[in-house]
Amino acid sequence: MADNWHGRMRSFSRGPTRFLSETNPEVFLAELLRELRDDRASFSLKVLLLSPLCEYPDLLCSSDSEGEETALDLMSVFSQCPPKSTQFRSHLLVALTCVLICTSCVRSRSRVAQDFLDLLFQVAQDVNDYNDDTPRCLRATACDCLQEMEACCPSLLSQRLEFLSGLRQQETSRLHQVYAGLQIVVLRNAVYQLTQEPGAGAEHLKCLLGGNVSVAWEVDQDTFQTDSKESSMQSSLIQGSMGTVPTLHTGPDCKELRAVLSSLLEESYLFTPLCQAALLHRLTEVVAMVPGIPPAIFRAQLLRLLGTSEVCLFHATLLMKCTFTDSLFSAEDEAFLLKRLLVLSQHALLSTPEKLFYMDCILHFPENRPISCGDSDEALPVLLTPQIASTLLPTVFNDSATLLARLHLQSLLYLEEGEEESRGLACLYDHLTSMLNIVECGGSREIVVTFFRAAYLFLFYFSQVQSYCWDLSEQLCRLYLRHTRLAPHLINL
Repeated sequence: MADNWHGRMRSFSRGPTRFLSETNPEVFLAELLRELRDDRASFSLKVLLLSPLCEYPDLLCSSDSEGEETALDLMSVFSQCPPKSTQFRSHLLVALTCVLICTSCVRSRSRVAQDFLDLLFQVAQDVNDYNDDTPRCLRATACDCLQEMEACCPSLLSQRLEFLSGLRQQETSRLHQVYAGLQIVVLRNAVYQLTQEPGAGAEHLKCLLGGNVSVAWEVDQDTFQTDSKESSMQSSLIQGSMGTVPTLHTGPDCKELRAVLSSLLEESYLFTPLCQAALLHRLTEVVAMVPGIPPAIFRAQLLRLLGTSEVCLFHATLLMKCTFTDSLFSAEDEAFLLKRLLVLSQHALLSTPEKLFYMDCILHFPENRPISCGDSDEALPVLLTPQIASTLLPTVFNDSATLLARLHLQSLLYLEEGEEESRGLACLYDHLTSMLNIVECGGSREIVVTFFRAAYLFLFYFSQVQSYCWDLSEQLCRLYLRHTRLAPHLINL
């Protein structure tokens, strides 16, 4: 029987839609659930049987009623499963989450979804695992499921903020950061929801932070229905224009919220870099939405963040700078950040993708007093001068991506000069002719492609400098006469 199920799972994975078209989906689902309840089946097989429900719940449960029935069966299996079978129980929680979300049972506030949320909270607060890592994995999975449900239905858990804060404070294992991540996501969504409520203020925020009741299913269903515009706002509030960030006017009375944020910031250094970056991102959004909280709350963390070698933390720092500008970052901080970017973008121990990332950060550097109002336009910071950026001049020893990125940056830098006697422009043209000589002597295909891309960039930015354009055109003509196979590249150019 086990071999039969392994074969059916392989067939399902190769083509779920085709597999279900050749059989009855309801019968297949019923057989799958029956096998999950069978005590004779091994737990490894049961984990395999859960994969269709985790990956394609919408195909197996085509309606909300089927989703509810399937969820009830899975919860029954969970209750009868031995506590030691942690891996299988974790997969059950994931499967239940997928089924309830994909069949809209959570949005429709069904009873089974409420029972499942109660189950997740029960598992998340079960701290009887002591030093055993295995049950901790189950609690971590429960927190991940709660966070996924909150992400799909923002403000779903907003009435449990105080409860989540208590779980975080009493947790002493490495799961502490999991609880912190869940709490900040719920807090961020709750504050955002308050910004959408007319007349909401400090008292509403205080009640929200102090509430400790069951999940607020009595909330109007429209709360969970967000249009595409609001959904995009939920994804990130601080990557676009700051004028679009909704605000919650609370006045200076935000002691409770400030205490929560300070507590999370004080513990953040204990987290992994990725968790720290996610936490800082959400905290930045919360502070941006509540003017009563001064950005200076992040000041104690800046010394650590300005010197970080982690890409994700550096990106979080730049997001904070983009959001709060000179209300948090001084002119000295700004100059230091720019110098750090210049050093990191050419650091010998960093990989090429990391160095390209830092160069892109220079092109989109968030200045304290930006001249340009565009959010996506590439504009070099005022502090970046040709002398400072001279270390980023391209060389023939650079790889293709680095060479083109450096040429692009330097072209923007010398674009304003636009004079034939510009030393920087002459240096760029000398580099271009050096590449042309390599191509003429039989360079590799990568060198050829890189040269023509570099030539395009040069002509795009400096087409008004006729002396260089005429000379480059003549050299390209001579190159074609000697190597006619390069005709496609010249045509594209």
